[in-house]
Amino acid sequence: MNLKSFVFNKLLPKIYKFYLSINTKQTPLYIKETDNALFLAPHADDESLGAGGTLAKYPSNFDVICLTNGIKGLKSLPPEEAKKVREEEFLNAMRIAKVRSAKVLNIDDRDVIAGYDELEKIDIQQYDYIFVPNLIDTHKDHKSVSIIVKKLLDNKPHKESIQIVFYEVWSSLALPNRFIDISDTAEIKEKMLEAHKSQMALRNYLPASMGLSKYRALTPNVKNAEAFLALDEKTFKQLVKEIYI
Repeated sequence: MNLKSFVFNKLLPKIYKFYLSINTKQTPLYIKETDNALFLAPHADDESLGAGGTLAKYPSNFDVICLTNGIKGLKSLPPEEAKKVREEEFLNAMRIAKVRSAKVLNIDDRDVIAGYDELEKIDIQQYDYIFVPNLIDTHKDHKSVSIIVKKLLDNKPHKESIQIVFYEVWSSLALPNRFIDISDTAEIKEKMLEAHKSQMALRNYLPASMGLSKYRALTPNVKNAEAFLALDEKTFKQLVKEIYI
């Protein structure tokens, strides 16, 4: 079966059936002062693109982990130099957001699925939320994060009430059910995006990213918003299993 046939005959019917089974009415996502959130970014800049305004709005709640070394996103430089540039850009963006903690795991680019052993070291039982890229994003590293998180939830202690929250990077969410008003942190998000200078030089995605925040603001009728799909553990696992396992 070729890719087109798989998408239209296998994947889309499963996704459509899934969306029929959940509540997709958009409601605000309020992160309480006592909540702890783990944000997994496959690459440096995914965090700023997908939820820069949210990270800046709730900085003391978030631990942010960039999974890869990013060398394939900066092919003009030798690998070690590219790795250093990408890491510093990520950490600069996180300093702008003022998140609680930020680190890079240095898994090889485009091989996130092989990095489970690194993520297995993370103590996830403190977290109320784990933020991951859209499950059907076009980048294979982004898809891989959900598969790894499912395995973590299968094998490690965690809160029964944990929620998995999908964010948007290169593929928009079909039917987001939560949003966060980032009107007061939109300018900080812009600065976070600008911190990724090497990537912005390759492709200026700032207008598109901020344009998406304007579009996502139409439903809640605010100035800027970021959209998410938040699922409980059972529903998240069901979705991953249906689509990829």
